[in-house]
Amino acid sequence: MAEDPVEVATLAQEVAALRDLFQRRLLEDQSRQRMYDELYRQLRFAQQGLAEQFVAPMAREILLVVDRIDAIAGQLVGESAEPLVSVREELLEVLNRRGLREVGADGVFDPRVHEAVARVPVERADQVGRVVEVRRPGYALEDRLLRPAQVGVGYLAESRAEEPADGSVR
Repeated sequence: MAEDPVEVATLAQEVAALRDLFQRRLLEDQSRQRMYDELYRQLRFAQQGLAEQFVAPMAREILLVVDRIDAIAGQLVGESAEPLVSVREELLEVLNRRGLREVGADGVFDPRVHEAVARVPVERADQVGRVVEVRRPGYALEDRLLRPAQVGVGYLAESRAEEPADGSVR
C-alpha cells in the first residue's frame, strides 16, 4: 500500500504549521506569565505603600484607644469591665485582619522590638537580661515595627548578687 506523496507532503505541512502554532502560543504564554508576575510584584509594592501611608498611622491611633481601654478596664471591677474588654478585642481583631501582630515579649531582651522601661529584681541568675514583665504590648504591621513592647528586664538585686554561689553566708 503506497502512500500518495502529495498526501504525505500535505500532512508534513500541517504538522509543521501546528508545531509553529504551538511554539508561538508557548512563547505568548511565557510572555503573558512574565507580565502577570510583574503586575503581581507591582500590586504587592502598592499594597505595602498603602499599608505604610494609611493602615500604619490608623493602627497606631487605634492602639492608643486600646491602651486607654486597658487603663480604664484595669480600674473597673468584675463584670463592669467586660464590655470594654470586648470592644478592645474587636478593635485588635480588625487590626489583625489587616496584618497587625503582637510583638513577642518573652525571652531575652531585644532592643529591636523591646523598650526597657523598668528594671525588675529577680531571684535566679538565668532571669537576668530577660523580659520578666510587659508594661505595654508592642505591635508590628507585616514586618514593620509600629511600636516596641514596653518591658521590665530582670536583674539580680545587690543583696542576692553579693551572696556566694554555694549559698553560705559571709
